[in-house]
Amino acid sequence: MGLQTTVSVLLPFRNAAATLAAALDTIRVQSLQSFECLVIDNESTDNSARIAAALCRSDHRFRVLRQSGDLVEALNAGVEHARAPYIARMDADDLAHPRRLERQLAWLTADPSLTIVSSLVAGVPGQQLRDGMHRYLSWLNTLRSRDEIRNALFIESPLVHPSVMLSRDAVRSVGKYQHTSGPEDYDLWLRLLLGGHRAAKVPEPLLHWRDSPDRLTRVDPRYHRQRFFDTKLRYFPIVVPPGTQFQVWGAGPIGRRWARALRTRGYAIRRFIDVDPRKIGRTACGASIEPPEYLTPGEGFVLAAVGSPGARERIESYLRGRDLRPWRDYLAVA
Repeated sequence: MGLQTTVSVLLPFRNAAATLAAALDTIRVQSLQSFECLVIDNESTDNSARIAAALCRSDHRFRVLRQSGDLVEALNAGVEHARAPYIARMDADDLAHPRRLERQLAWLTADPSLTIVSSLVAGVPGQQLRDGMHRYLSWLNTLRSRDEIRNALFIESPLVHPSVMLSRDAVRSVGKYQHTSGPEDYDLWLRLLLGGHRAAKVPEPLLHWRDSPDRLTRVDPRYHRQRFFDTKLRYFPIVVPPGTQFQVWGAGPIGRRWARALRTRGYAIRRFIDVDPRKIGRTACGASIEPPEYLTPGEGFVLAAVGSPGARERIESYLRGRDLRPWRDYLAVA
């Protein structure tokens, strides 16, 4: 009798002939043997379907599924066909560390309170990564504990989709992947983490994440910055109910954008806080701009809404020093 399948790898692809064989090979040589890999052909017209079929004939752990439609439909087909209690995501142009599945599964089974286990991520090709990707990866790889990941949820996606392993039942319990106007993975993280599930990361790079000009997150409008912002606003009332008064720390573009959006949704802006002496004493969005000593804990939930490197960390350190706590008293946003 064969090993019980413990992990189902979901690897959707569309016209990925240039990279698919290498990605699949990094799954084939995993130290964990008890996996299956669902290679989901999402309407390919190149040679990638034949590449997948050839591997499936030689290794019974690989199965090809054919699914028409978009990525959400392909992923949900994988969730429904998965035989294992845990799902690992993988993309057709990325590379997995040979012990990735083993190490993530060990974390999940050792701590039943966890629903999602990700890892650190290395970008490839490293010498060609844009500055923005370098900054995102640097920030992303500082988020390791469950609290760090959850506290960053309204800044940017704290998890790289193809780096995660997560509970199949948990994904089903929140409605699987859903069609929205924004990114399907970030939407799923919000539903899971705001619903009480927890995520953590193995503190080593277990995925090499390929960046390219035609990567879906660069060319698909669902991943535009405005769509991320709209997704945050859709879930924000779960955290802070409409009618709440805010103190917005940051009178720059990020703070003003949040203030305008919140005011149209029934929230009140008590004041802006800023350290720039050129802004103090002025108004923005109908509220005064005041120095940090004017921040009053009893006069509104605090949004730390800045983007300058290091500024968010300094603000959070200041707030914690005044005994304010994330989610209870303040939230960092971008």
